[in-house]
Amino acid sequence: MSTRRIKVRKSVRLAKIENQNNRQVTFSKCRNGVFKKANELVVMTGAEVGIIVCPQGSKPYSFGHPNVNETINKYVGEERPSSPSGTDDNKLKQMNKNVESQQEWFKGPIEKMNYTEASMLKEGLEDLLLKLKNYGTERGYGYENGKWKAE
Repeated sequence: MSTRRIKVRKSVRLAKIENQNNRQVTFSKCRNGVFKKANELVVMTGAEVGIIVCPQGSKPYSFGHPNVNETINKYVGEERPSSPSGTDDNKLKQMNKNVESQQEWFKGPIEKMNYTEASMLKEGLEDLLLKLKNYGTERGYGYENGKWKAE
């Protein structure tokens, strides 16, 4: 008669893993397991799922169905109650008109700008470039020597 070994699950002591490499491996395995279970939940029940996992000192990972941003925004935030009279919308439209009228110089040729307008344009473009670089690095791209490349 043959004897069969039965695989028994061991109970794991819950404590912070001190070794950085072991902690990273455990994080990756658990993250993949959580995302796999979320995907099973979506497939089996058609549920909307949005998960964001933020490891310490690294970029966040996300899983969502149909899209993590849509799912989270639907339940967390970007829905605001509408004002009964619509005065907030009117104020916002008026503010936009004021800003646009103040920045008509922006639409003209660069040669006709004065020093202040040119410096404001330069600051705006530098700010835009910084925002683009941050946006790319958040999504796993590097910006070197004027070119984007996947990291």
